[in-house]
Amino acid sequence: LFAALALARLVAGFLYGVGAADPATFVAIGVALFAATVAASWIPAYRASKADADKVVQEIRAAGGQAETCMADIVDGPAVHAMVEAVVKRFGRLDFLVLNASVRKETPFADMSFEEWKSLTAITLDGSFHCVKACLPHMIKAGGGAIVTLGGMSALSGAARRVHGSVGKFGLYGMTRALAKELGEHRIRVN
Repeated sequence: LFAALALARLVAGFLYGVGAADPATFVAIGVALFAATVAASWIPAYRASKADADKVVQEIRAAGGQAETCMADIVDGPAVHAMVEAVVKRFGRLDFLVLNASVRKETPFADMSFEEWKSLTAITLDGSFHCVKACLPHMIKAGGGAIVTLGGMSALSGAARRVHGSVGKFGLYGMTRALAKELGEHRIRVN
């Protein structure tokens, strides 16, 4: 079913954690096209290299999938928009958006600077905003699509030394629920 539809998929944050395991799964079930982005290029400790991204793309291709490396700073709206346009130009469509970009950093709240707070919540919240805004016109034009957000238990339960991450993921949870109500009329599933 999926291969026949030639689905194109964009994953924000695919090099680590859940995102790293995801590409092989989608190739295994026959998603024909796969495109990916790297997030947080402006935080030195979490800077993903093009070589790392290309390695994952080669693994996808070796498994029979089609993939491209598309790198953008996820908190830079124009850069995300340009990346999405490149994906659509390459694959001709965009059917899925997976919001997985996040940084897992532990800092006691008493020691956390406002800059650290803003930078980590920006990746999750602002990055998700930019990705949805850039992808939405293409999904509406295609007559539908899917947006999947990946959170975690800390969104609802909280996590010591990861207040910024918990807040970002809880905000993403709210965004997901609100977008599900708003975008359903466009046949765009959000969960």
